[in-house]
Amino acid sequence: MTTVAIQGVRGSYSEEATFALLGREASIVECNNFAETFNAVSTQLAEYAVIPVENKIVGEIEGSMKHLRGNIFRVYERIPLQVRHVLVGTSDADIGSVKTVRSHIEALKQCKRFLNANAQWTQFIAADTASSIRRIARENIASNAAIGSRRAAELYGAKIIAENIADDHDNWTTFWLIGR
Repeated sequence: MTTVAIQGVRGSYSEEATFALLGREASIVECNNFAETFNAVSTQLAEYAVIPVENKIVGEIEGSMKHLRGNIFRVYERIPLQVRHVLVGTSDADIGSVKTVRSHIEALKQCKRFLNANAQWTQFIAADTASSIRRIARENIASNAAIGSRRAAELYGAKIIAENIADDHDNWTTFWLIGR
């Protein structure tokens, strides 16, 4: 079985890219940040990593590119993945109940216009999109929302409040499959 490190948890876009590249039989190693993701490959905890490198809206993904520079990793494959951000909340939440929104910094940047139109919301930067959704679902507080994927919302039992909230509805991120 192929082991693949991703920055984030199940339901993340990195997991989706992994499945698109290697199939659903790939074994996912969830990592808290990009440093852990690259370290998982360096220490052979995982054979590969799937990392986001460029997004249509924000350009280069700074966190992953920082770790690529100066390290010797082989790029095996590249894949553009359509990214359709949704705003999710608890089962009793609606757009009017939202007071806080959490997500990965890159997702918050990609949804800047939507967030600026709702400037009364407090934004929190989190480790990744999927864990943000998992957290708000577990906390079950109607005023808390998160930005991430439809799959993460379904996986963690969160309610989709708004769809296609990125600044460009044809949003995509390019992911690389890397290894030693």
